[in-house]
Amino acid sequence: MPGQSAQGELPSDRVVAALRARIVDGGLAPGDRVPSTRALAVEHGVALSTAARALTLLRDAGWVRTVPRVGSVVADPRGGEPVRPRRGGTPTREDVAAVAVELADVDGLVTLSMRRVAAAFGVPTMSLYRIVRGKDDLVVGMIDTVFASAALPAGTGPARARLEALARRQWRLHRRHPWLARALSLSRPQASPALLRFAEAELAALEAVVDDPITRFDLHIAITSFVRGMAVELAAELDAEADTGIDADTWAGQDTTLHEHLRRHGGPALRRVGDYPFDLQRIFDTGLRALLDGVTISS
Repeated sequence: MPGQSAQGELPSDRVVAALRARIVDGGLAPGDRVPSTRALAVEHGVALSTAARALTLLRDAGWVRTVPRVGSVVADPRGGEPVRPRRGGTPTREDVAAVAVELADVDGLVTLSMRRVAAAFGVPTMSLYRIVRGKDDLVVGMIDTVFASAALPAGTGPARARLEALARRQWRLHRRHPWLARALSLSRPQASPALLRFAEAELAALEAVVDDPITRFDLHIAITSFVRGMAVELAAELDAEADTGIDADTWAGQDTTLHEHLRRHGGPALRRVGDYPFDLQRIFDTGLRALLDGVTISS
């Protein structure tokens, strides 16, 4: 049969098997965004239609699900059901924050309001102000809820490995919650106990290799800024995909003005790059390695 291997395996089956293996091995966790159709096509050397079929098969089998404004993400093996607000009782601060996170994951932070959260609980809006002081306080609770959901890596071992694990945990949180990067502030950090746990763990790892406390904190901010900056770009790209219906690679391929400007004004270095496959995960991996390599680590 055309398109099948000697063993009768379709190319889409090969892509499905590879993604399933990443999910089973923990490389992709529940809530993580799976690679785009184009990224899968490039990685596995298959047609776009084949990659799209693989995602459809995974979705039909319950391995992935579609989230508005996010795309295809790994489904929760427990069923992936959204948080259901409690009705008939007084919600706690944790209840309110959890529901607010769910609403922001679907529709973004801009549309989130105290009224919408109250409506999810079926209570008057003013009753929430006895639990959270307002939207700013609600956002702090949401940040704390998100960071509290991630376990910290082991506090022992080589400093570089600990720093990389912390950065990747934060990146994973940003991929699950695209609104998070825009909510966080580095110059005016929110009073979140869970966020402070991450800062403590990163500074403790840096203590093993950097003597000066000011330099340590500078490096902590630099690493955190890199992760957050990449996450801001991720959120912007997800917004653009939601508005246009196409990903960055497809947009670049269709933008005739961009190609004309590259032809007229691009130098030989740009031309040597060729057909650049835009992939934020790969860019993140490359940048993180370069950043951590720039910090002299000896353990």
